[in-house]
This record gives sequence, structure tokens and C-alpha cells, in this order.
Amino acid sequence: MINRSLDRPLQLLAVVGIILYFTVILISSYLSGPPPSNEEADGLPTITQQAAADTAVVFARQHFALSDNHKTSTLYQTHSERSGYLQKEHLFNSYTERYTQLPLDYYEVEINDLASSKTYYIDINYSNQKVLGWKTYVSPSSKADTVSASGVDPQLLAEQTIKEQGYSPTNFTLLDTVPDLNKKNNAATPSGRVLVYESRIDLIGQAKLQLTLNVSKGQVVSFQPDFKIPAAFGEWKEIQNSSASLMTNISMGVSLIMAAAALFIIIRYRRQITFRRGLWLTLIFLIIYIGNNFNMLPAFRTSHTAGPSQFEALFYLWFLNIIIAMMAVSVYLSVLAGRQMWSRYSWNPLPEWQDPAFGSQVWVAMTRGYLLCFFILGVQQVLFFIAERAFDVWSVNDAADSVLNMTFPALFPLMAWAAAISEETVYRLFGIAFFLKIVRIRFLAVLLPSIIWAMSHTQYPIYPVYTRLVEVTIIGVIFGYAFLKYGFMTVLFAHASMDSILMGLSLYGLGDWMHIVVGSFYLIFPGLVGWVLYRLHGNKKRRALSMPRLDPD
Repeated sequence: MINRSLDRPLQLLAVVGIILYFTVILISSYLSGPPPSNEEADGLPTITQQAAADTAVVFARQHFALSDNHKTSTLYQTHSERSGYLQKEHLFNSYTERYTQLPLDYYEVEINDLASSKTYYIDINYSNQKVLGWKTYVSPSSKADTVSASGVDPQLLAEQTIKEQGYSPTNFTLLDTVPDLNKKNNAATPSGRVLVYESRIDLIGQAKLQLTLNVSKGQVVSFQPDFKIPAAFGEWKEIQNSSASLMTNISMGVSLIMAAAALFIIIRYRRQITFRRGLWLTLIFLIIYIGNNFNMLPAFRTSHTAGPSQFEALFYLWFLNIIIAMMAVSVYLSVLAGRQMWSRYSWNPLPEWQDPAFGSQVWVAMTRGYLLCFFILGVQQVLFFIAERAFDVWSVNDAADSVLNMTFPALFPLMAWAAAISEETVYRLFGIAFFLKIVRIRFLAVLLPSIIWAMSHTQYPIYPVYTRLVEVTIIGVIFGYAFLKYGFMTVLFAHASMDSILMGLSLYGLGDWMHIVVGSFYLIFPGLVGWVLYRLHGNKKRRALSMPRLDPD
């Protein structure tokens, strides 16, 4: 039996982590003051996606003679560029209080008219069901539009639409009017005139409200209200994104080198390696990740270009599945090579099912994993607080990564296990052994793979991007030393528990009781996994002991 007193330092760290976590939340709430009073500020939809689709269909029938032969799909979208500018300039609360009619988050309804080969994207305010804007795209295969051009002046038609949308044309100045050529080979908007109006009174920071309209053949086929974000912000953000891309590419490059090194080690020591080891972990990772990709198919449609978005999303889905298959190979190689390298130190950090003590080891690892998870959550909360207060860190919503754009949001927290398996095998089980062989210094062997791991997290929409590098590196160092002290199973459960808790809490944001219950379940799910493995292995061991033995003659 394992001496439980050995876990007392970890228990103390867990208590410290819990205290830090809730203390920082309380302090942050006090410093932030009361939340904005308007409903749009909390980011929660108050209407269903179906209600938004119904509103969009009614609008398309009234304005574009939409046929009955059509298909609709509804996505959550967000103005991330605008949101980023507002947060960087500390204008977010002011904006959400003043411009409730122009929310940052909204529903986008895609309507594919199969009869006319036209696609309409209609933006719906998901708090009051009002139409915010729309765009029209024509398929290259569509027939020529037989509707004759109207004799109505495009400018008069545009200003009439502006008034119908609740704006006062007298508050706007016409900036530009240019022809919009219809490039049939690129599914562009119908040919017409593009008119850009700029508000003389609606200003937030240095961003002015602009209304962009496309008038074609007596119809306003496109109406887009937006704030013209200053070029300086775009340039700053581009530099940040370039830095994040560079760090991500470095992480990918070094990870590929590590995978090649793992393959070399496996080939060299192939006679000492049992190749069935690592198969279950790899298979679990692959099934969960590919299942999550299919679950995120609606999210892949948020970055559409012109025309129907389904084909683009499916192409990206299968491309991503190929990448995930390559990652699965890396996981498998890391397990085999990592075990082989640690065996040279006479240490087996990854117990096997065949080990008599496997069940109890999993149970202890799960317990330690939760304790370590509580400590890391507290540390992370402190790092977030310091970053926000001292380094002016902010983040924006990402429609391509939102639970609102998942087919089954309740399945999302399963990704905690895919992340834990891949990252702990590559950057702890193999990574630390790999760098220890090179640098011969334990601290650097823990630090270097943590930095590489952290670099792969800088593509998240958190700015400035270097703060994410620092935060994840610190967490990686904690995981690394925990791995050296307690072994692979403990950090696997710690990582899975941490992500499962955070992802489970993200389901609370959906607002309905079912997802709150499911999200709560994921808080204890890693513990349930540990208990099931402990019981199953215990039953197996008891059956083995109860089998009759044949006495030798």
C-alpha cells in the first residue's frame, strides 16, 4: 500500500490552489464593479436558432422572393475585430451600454435558395430577433437574372433602406459609390453599385459607424453596418498574430523533430520494445479528436467565403482529420520511445494493465491528479489576474471555437482527454526524457518542452500573445516536475481534470438546465474514470486469484 502521508504536501498545495482560485475571483469581481445592465452584454442568446432562421426566411421572402425550395442553417457569429479594439482601448462597457442595437455577438442565418442558386446570409440580433444586416451571393452556375433594372435612383433606394433599418439618413454622409462587378467565377455579389455612408454622430473611440450597401436591379442586395476600426489597431494586431504564428510554427517544427527522434529510438531499440503498448491511449485520443471534429462542423462554417459554406467546411474537416491522424502517430511514437528512454534510468512512469498494482496505482494517480489540478487552477487564476491588471491582457470570442457552434455541445468536454493524452505523452513522457538526454540538466529538461508546448497555445485569441506563452510555460513546468515525482498517470489525470472542469463550466454559459447538469457531471468525470478502472482491474485480479490451480505431479 502507498503511504498516504506522502500526499500531504500535495494536499496542502490543493488547499492553497482552491483559496487562490476563489480569492482572485472575488477580488476581480470587486475591482470590475457591477456587470453591464443590458442583456446583450452577457453574450447569451435569448432566442433559439430556429427562431432566428424563421425571421430570416420571412425577411428573404419579403425582399428577395425566396422560393419554397430552400435550406437554412444558423450559426453564432461575433465581431471579433471590433471587440478586440474596444477591449484594447477600454471602451467595451461603454459600447455595450450605448450600442445595444449593434451587438458584438449575433446569429447568422445562411439560406440556400436551391431554385435560384442564390445564397443569403442574414444577421439576426439574438436578443430581440431584429435583422441587423444581410448579404447576397450568386452561384456561378445560376441562370442570368431576368429581373430588369429598376429606374429608382440607387442612392434614394439606399437611403430608404437605411431609414427602414432604424437609422436617420440625415446623420450620415455618403463617402463613396463604386460599381460592384459580378465575377461569376468567384460567386460574387450581384453586379450593382456599392454605397458607403459614414455616421457623423456614432463614434466609439476613433471608430466611426459605416453603412455599406450594394444596390442591384432595384434591390438592396447587401446591407452591412460596421465600425471602421483604425488602421493602427489592425497593424498592431497583425504584428501580434504574426508573432503567434511564428511561435506556433517553431513549436510544430520542434515537435516534428521530436517525433522523428522518437521514431529513430524505436527503430534502434525495436527488439526491446513491446509495440502493443500505447495503442489504447492512441486509439482513445484518435476517436475523441475525430469525433470532436465532426461535432464542430458548424463551427468550421463560420469562416466561409462566398456562397454555400458546406463544401468548404467538409474540406477543412477532412484536412483536419488527416492532421489529427498524424498527431495520433506522434502520440504512439512518444509512448513507445518515452518508455524506452526512461527504462535506461530503471524507471517505468507508465503502469500497464497487466501489473498487479495497476488498479490501485490508477486510483492513487486520479486522487493526486485532482489535488494537482486544484493547485494549478489556482495558479492559473493568479496568472490571469496579474496579466490582466499588470499587462493589460484581453481576449475576444471566437465563433470557430464556441460551444454555440457545436452540433452536440455536451460532448465537447471529452476533448479534455484528447488534450491530456497527446500533450502529456509528447511533452512530458517523451519530451522530458528527450531533452534530458541532450542538456543533462533536469530543470532545462522540464523547461524546454514546456516552452515548446506553450508556443502551440499562442494562437488562441488572447492578446498580447506573449502572455499566453509565459502562462502555459509556468503550468508546463509544474506538470513536468509532477511527472518526475508521481509519474505519467498523475499528470494525465491532473491535465484531464483541469480541462474537464474548465470545459464543463463552459457549458454553463448555454444557460439551460440540461447543459448545467451535464457540465456539472464533467467536473467529476475524471474521478469516475479512475474509479471504473480501479474496479475493473480489481475484479480481474480477483477472478485470477479465484481460478483453480493444477498441482504438478
